[in-house]
Amino acid sequence: MSEVISVSKCEIELIPGSKDYVGSPMANRNSSVTEQGSLSTFRVTSSDELNMMVGLIQWKESEPEVIPIEFFSGLNKHQELMRRGRMSIGSARDGNWLVILSVLKYNATKDRFTLHGGHLDQINEYLGQDLGALLLEVGALKVGTRREIDGETNSRVANELAVVVKPGDLRTVAVSYAVTRTLAVINDFGLDQ
Repeated sequence: MSEVISVSKCEIELIPGSKDYVGSPMANRNSSVTEQGSLSTFRVTSSDELNMMVGLIQWKESEPEVIPIEFFSGLNKHQELMRRGRMSIGSARDGNWLVILSVLKYNATKDRFTLHGGHLDQINEYLGQDLGALLLEVGALKVGTRREIDGETNSRVANELAVVVKPGDLRTVAVSYAVTRTLAVINDFGLDQ
């Protein structure tokens, strides 16, 4: 039986099991090279008609990532998720996964949603609750800047908002995705700026 997690205006349904997957990892997306991996899926639905399937792919040779799989229904703005909704996952220094919490934000110059560095106060505002507490509640090991939670010293990326999760933690990855991608679009994050 699937588990359903409610977060703000979204419901995230974790689909049990995984299956084999063949595709091009983000690192190779401009190449015709394909790779095998394992796909775990979750469905994101919302009160404003969004219904889409998303997948966590654990590649055999590349870093894991989250990709939109299928868009079933929703508003025009929700289709941005299919084009710009990928989320990369790296390795934390302690061997766990490090998920950078970039946020889809409306870019008036480009007239579309684009990825931007996440800021906890802004995310908390459109989420309506504390993101750090939410992620820890669903299974995150640490939430904060890369400097705080992973000892990052490169000043270019040290202040990026991130979460550390156990490898394969679909729950926390799915909630992170829903908050930084789907809820950002649903709430028109950046449109009022």
